[in-house]
Amino acid sequence: MDWPTSLPDYARDVAASRKSHPLTAGMPVNVTPCAFWHDEPRDKPVRITDQGPSNVLLVQNKRDVATPYSGALGLRRAFGDRARMVGVDAMGHGAAYVANGSGCADRRVTDFLLTGERPKRDVLCR
Repeated sequence: MDWPTSLPDYARDVAASRKSHPLTAGMPVNVTPCAFWHDEPRDKPVRITDQGPSNVLLVQNKRDVATPYSGALGLRRAFGDRARMVGVDAMGHGAAYVANGSGCADRRVTDFLLTGERPKRDVLCR
């Protein structure tokens, strides 16, 4: 199967997917913004360093298949002492705060949002 190259091609694939896979209703083959992004970046990638303000709090689920925990650890290392990380021993993407049911993580993130104070060290919430 070839990748779609136009919106009508996507519409055709979504209609077929809805019939063959009603549970996902065409979502896996639907158009996403990245389908029409240019191959070359428009701006230079941002280089993350340990230079700059110390006001960064990273929040990451350990079992997030879209953004792996190993990547968050690498980002944390690149920030150096500028950042702290709240890791959450949970699954899911975009649900490390409030939606995952971790009071440990929720308290630390809420404290940061209300006061700007980060935890003294990185935390892994179970």
